[in-house]
Amino acid sequence: MKKLLQSLFILMFVAFSAMAQDRTITGTVTSSEDNLPIPGVTVKIKGATGGAITGADGKYSVSVPSGATALEFSSLGFTTQTRTIGSSNVISLSLATDAKILNEVVVTAVGIEKSKASLGYAADNIKSADLTTGRQTNLINGITGKTPGVQIGRSSGGVNTATRITMRGTRSLQGEGQPLFVIDGIPIDNSATQPSSSSTNQVDVGNRVGDINPDDIESVTVLKGPNAAALYGSQGRNGAIIITTKTGKDAASRNKKLEINVVSSFNLDNVQKLPELQNEFGSGYENGTGNPPIYDEIENTNWGPRLDGSIVQSGPTLANGHKLMIPYSAVPDNAKNFFNTGSNIQNSVSFSGGSDKGSFYASLSDNEVKGVVPMDKFRRNTFKLSGSTKLANNVNVSANISYNKNLTNTSFSGTGNATVINDVLNVSRQINLEDFKDWRNYEFAQTQGFFNGYQPNPYYALENNRFNSNLDRFLGSFQVTYDPAKWLNVTYRLGTDYTSDRRKQTFEKTTFGSGQRPTATPGAITEDAFSNRIVNSDLLLTFKKDINKDFNATLILLNNVRQNDSRNLTASASAISTPGFFNLSNRVGELGGGESSFKNRIIGFAGDLTVGYKNYVYLNGTLRNDISSTLPKDNNSYFYPSASLSFIATEAIDALKNSDVLSYAKFRASYAKVGSDANPYNLVPTFGAGTGFPFGSIAAFTLSNTTPNPNLKPEFTTSYEFGTELSFIKDKLGLDFTYYKTSTDGQIINVGIPSSTGFTAATVNAGVVSNKGIEVALKGNPFRNRDGFSWNFSVSYTHNKNLVESLYNGAQQLPLGAGDPVPTAIVGQPISLLGSAYLRDPQGNVVVDATSGYIRLDPTLKNLGQVSPKHILGFNNTFSYKGFSLSTTFDYRSGNVIYSGTKSTLTFTGSTEETTQYGRERFIWPNSVIETSPGVFTPNTTVKTRSGNFDFWYGNFDSFAESSIVDAAFLKLRDISFGYQIPAKFLNKTPFGRASLTVSGANILLWTPKSNKYIDPEASIFGTNNSQGREFTSIPSTRTFGVTLNATF
Repeated sequence: MKKLLQSLFILMFVAFSAMAQDRTITGTVTSSEDNLPIPGVTVKIKGATGGAITGADGKYSVSVPSGATALEFSSLGFTTQTRTIGSSNVISLSLATDAKILNEVVVTAVGIEKSKASLGYAADNIKSADLTTGRQTNLINGITGKTPGVQIGRSSGGVNTATRITMRGTRSLQGEGQPLFVIDGIPIDNSATQPSSSSTNQVDVGNRVGDINPDDIESVTVLKGPNAAALYGSQGRNGAIIITTKTGKDAASRNKKLEINVVSSFNLDNVQKLPELQNEFGSGYENGTGNPPIYDEIENTNWGPRLDGSIVQSGPTLANGHKLMIPYSAVPDNAKNFFNTGSNIQNSVSFSGGSDKGSFYASLSDNEVKGVVPMDKFRRNTFKLSGSTKLANNVNVSANISYNKNLTNTSFSGTGNATVINDVLNVSRQINLEDFKDWRNYEFAQTQGFFNGYQPNPYYALENNRFNSNLDRFLGSFQVTYDPAKWLNVTYRLGTDYTSDRRKQTFEKTTFGSGQRPTATPGAITEDAFSNRIVNSDLLLTFKKDINKDFNATLILLNNVRQNDSRNLTASASAISTPGFFNLSNRVGELGGGESSFKNRIIGFAGDLTVGYKNYVYLNGTLRNDISSTLPKDNNSYFYPSASLSFIATEAIDALKNSDVLSYAKFRASYAKVGSDANPYNLVPTFGAGTGFPFGSIAAFTLSNTTPNPNLKPEFTTSYEFGTELSFIKDKLGLDFTYYKTSTDGQIINVGIPSSTGFTAATVNAGVVSNKGIEVALKGNPFRNRDGFSWNFSVSYTHNKNLVESLYNGAQQLPLGAGDPVPTAIVGQPISLLGSAYLRDPQGNVVVDATSGYIRLDPTLKNLGQVSPKHILGFNNTFSYKGFSLSTTFDYRSGNVIYSGTKSTLTFTGSTEETTQYGRERFIWPNSVIETSPGVFTPNTTVKTRSGNFDFWYGNFDSFAESSIVDAAFLKLRDISFGYQIPAKFLNKTPFGRASLTVSGANILLWTPKSNKYIDPEASIFGTNNSQGREFTSIPSTRTFGVTLNATF
């Protein structure tokens, strides 16, 4: 792919270099309001290729061939003008301000384009340039900080990590929590399916929206809740992300000639945040509770004596009598030095063009990523082709096809005990880990000689325990529109999304020769073949009618059919015969595995009616009825409505029409109710392969532990939204405010039941979860002078209050996972972490044991903090001056906590600074109290901990989930870019019409509270699902620096 792109680039350069330019036209573009120059105006050549962009001083220079007829001048916020090319070589003009707020069109549910002024709900539009600022692999990361009401987080710093996105809080307790993703009108899959053998060790496989090439995106519309996405039915209950890809329309309308765009970027990644570790103590253990520690050469924990620089043996004595002798001194960067500088190289080329009757767009891209974890790699190749044509009799036909090939090769670098990051964190402080890279030839790096008696050499694990994925994805859609009359449009759209993913996990067969490790690991192989197909069909009838001079109406009738088929085949070997030969034929014992599949279908009928009055009042109502295959016959058809109102005060009230202060004022309100069906196969008993079966030729199946519910009903989400959009001082300052409240009741959940029933859980309709909050967006372009300097900014703020109002049959808690702590729905509280906690007196002081001085356990699990942030703030700035631009995006979140498995692991190994604060001596727990009699507490001033070493810090302190809870607040510099638009005068004798060079960075700075010395709080144990608020030795997040060249022929 790289060679292909390079060859295309060279061929195009040579071809276009030969084209002659006849004359140069220059000029200045100013604003008719204040006569100031307008930077960034696009100057297009009618009847020919090429163009230019005005600089900071409003000036441009463009070379035009003899066949050119006119120049077109366009800029966001100004009316487009066309000037005929005459004999003069100077064309200057003034552009009038466009009433852009009234005329702006956004893509809404089921691909319907509507005037933004008519919308009675919040909808934000994000342009392509804003999505690709940081050149991140997953396009969703580009939305972060740019729109209120949206929370986006990466699960780790791996090469192809999943990105989770939620809007206006978590609504469903055990159902899907992410919005619907739609590309060019077709709903697509955004799953992040885990490998079948990863129940105790997550592997970050990414999510499917990350397959999309960001350079193919024209714009993204964010519909934040059921009010905006009601026409999508249950699929849109969590909102929708409407992605519009690039087409050939612009090129066709401009010059009817081929336009070629090449984008090439090179980025470097470094680990951003690593745990702060102690450098005072090394390998060893406490020689009996409270006794002085002793050194142990095979110990991975740091509970030994104080580091003193003496020469000590490290690791076991080998069979040949060799011993490794090292200084007993700290190696402060032994974890940091394990990580590489990663790279991310992106190349894409696109071709667009057309004629009066049609247009086309084609693109190729190559994205090669090398991770910060050595040997981790990811490669994505994409191909896209789209086209449209006008046939006779008012018929238009368009089609899109795209293909992705993703290759992933990583260590076990998701989250969990078997990850290579866990191995790195289990290295003693006096060990220089880099010395053990050559595990094949260095005898002390081999499995029999490695110092650590409990964990493998991380470099050995890197090469021998691997995860591979080979994914193919095809997206295709076909659309035909017919206008039998001026007032009637008929549209039929058919699309499919098919994914095939073949995965392989391998564990090497190993013989150990020292310490407490087992004498051998038998090795293992697991192969998965996942496939998923979505087929979506939409039939729309659109009726438009001007009832009279004041009233107009638009009625849309919709039929939607969506079917999803998924299948997984698994084969596994729990032991292998010959080391290094990872083939299932090399297994020892029976072959494991099985097959699973599911299928579901939804048929929907909907209507959407909008009535407008004098272009300042718009009333909209929708009705939808769904028929779902996953609900029982008596309950599988369900109906729900929505309604919205939009009132534009500045068009309705004469006194406001020409105001110098208030340029635009819109008030909106909406109501929506959306139904949601169940996952497949909740209605009938299901069976799975029994443990230990098949046994030889004997197969056996066991009944599921969850009893089905033949009376299951859909769950419903009800949403109210009120807002206003204001613009001041001729659109120099804009404010968008929204208040919303949603309530989801009749939740489809699994609840525990007595095992005497023969089951352990039942699927029921129960529980109410609500979210309410505010969204504020402030935008402005307060400064622009004649010298070409301008400043644009935007601020977005979200405050959301999540509340579990009720659960099943009076229950007060519902775990949303397993472990300590566990995300839990707690009545009267937001979804929070519930876990083991310190016993405290009524004043909140920690209660310690009167004899040992150790922290006492509260007999009741406690709420340790909510998992979702209360506050989300985004701040964007763009400064421009004479062709240069500087853009930044800051992202701030607070009000939530996260359980850090990384901290817990480091506490166990004695690696945190916290474990050294008392010099490993006995101490009195600060502000502790002793319970002298039931309910009576006195300050503890005399009872010290029985131990200041391993027995306390791991045996007592680390046994509480509360000890590893950290504040999840953070402030990030998400994106920063410094760009230069190369002036047209420098391109006159080149084949380029436009060219720019940008230096950029992503996640450059990170601030966290003092209590969090361990992780990036965005890390999560389970990627995209609702079990949030925990991480276990995830790959550290990364910061990115890069350079991008963008050139158009």
